Amino acid sequence: MDIVKWYEVTWEWFRMAQHHAKSGIDRAGFAKLAGDYGRRWGAGLCATMPDGSIVFDSGPCGRCAAACEPECAEARAFAISEGLRWGEASMTVCPARRMLWAVPLMCNNEVLGGLIANATEERVLYGEDDLPPLDIPRACSELRALAEEANLTNAAALAESRRRYHDEQQRAHAIHAFKSGLHYSIRELYMREEPALLAAIRSGDRRAAREILNRLLMTVHYHARDRLDVVRSIFLELVVTMSRTAVEAGAEPEESLGINYRSMAEASAISSHEELAAWLRQMLEGIMDAIERHRRKDPGFLLFEALEFMRERCCESISRDDVAAAAHISPSHFSALIRRESGSTFTDLLNRMRVDRAAEMLARTDKPLATIALECGFRDQSYFTKVFKRYRNTTPLRYRRGAGE
Repeated sequence: MDIVKWYEVTWEWFRMAQHHAKSGIDRAGFAKLAGDYGRRWGAGLCATMPDGSIVFDSGPCGRCAAACEPECAEARAFAISEGLRWGEASMTVCPARRMLWAVPLMCNNEVLGGLIANATEERVLYGEDDLPPLDIPRACSELRALAEEANLTNAAALAESRRRYHDEQQRAHAIHAFKSGLHYSIRELYMREEPALLAAIRSGDRRAAREILNRLLMTVHYHARDRLDVVRSIFLELVVTMSRTAVEAGAEPEESLGINYRSMAEASAISSHEELAAWLRQMLEGIMDAIERHRRKDPGFLLFEALEFMRERCCESISRDDVAAAAHISPSHFSALIRRESGSTFTDLLNRMRVDRAAEMLARTDKPLATIALECGFRDQSYFTKVFKRYRNTTPLRYRRGAGE
């Protein structure tokens, strides 16, 4: 290799290493992510610096005539900041009328760049090239999940942003409902809302529990005014009741006693309504965390979560690893759990669910067999017929005729 060629290769390597160090992703890692995401969603991907300047690109965005224009870079930078702000990728539009959604590339709390997906408006809203319209929430969520799995972003920081956004949203709903509805007294509202709150805690429904708690906070603050001691006593009573419910739902009693003791000590030192409200929300999160920790150790609950995920997405191209990740267990543990609890394999359970879905469509719709096969996750009609006959002892066509009769 002559000296000029060596210099060019060395400089290119150094330039790519600098890009990686600054943007938070290397070329090989980007290529894998771009390939996985492009096959799944038919969208291009690019990696950028925080200011929106492109480092790597796998689609039309980097080849666009306006890609280097300040307006386009600003649009990409805005998409990154929105992904950080909400903890989830959200749609925005670039000057070239392409739809953008992004996840920040992070090291600890420092934003090093962004992973930006892009597609045409037609692809997102209407579908094109035989692809259906994008399932926007899932496309955004999966981009974040890919970045988190590759350890390219701060998953904890994004989760905190999502939690903060949901809390603000629920508080806004509670304020609106309070202003437009009847102003119940503290005791009336407490008696009306407490059963629903405890039911949400018992079932592990964190979102519902937060919404009910926000309604309680609004009414208590409205009626109690400056009577901080009254608010404190009501909240302490509520924490004790919530902790007892958590134990009934499976949380460790020792942990619940610790929450109660800590809550009494902390509440006595609080001197404002705002601090009390934040403290009560923190108590609720701790109680819900305790319930979730117990349930994740319970094989029955783990299998329930996995099966619910499979039922919701059985017609999609899901793997054993996808389901195991959704239930927060290893693939091998998931396989052993299914075999022990149901006596079946993952593939057997998935095919049964798909056949059940297909049987319902055969009985209720006039869709062609080929269409039903594809919509229920089978690769073609002949394979669909073979699997359907294995589980139903008849062909799809005969089953449809029998259902019609």
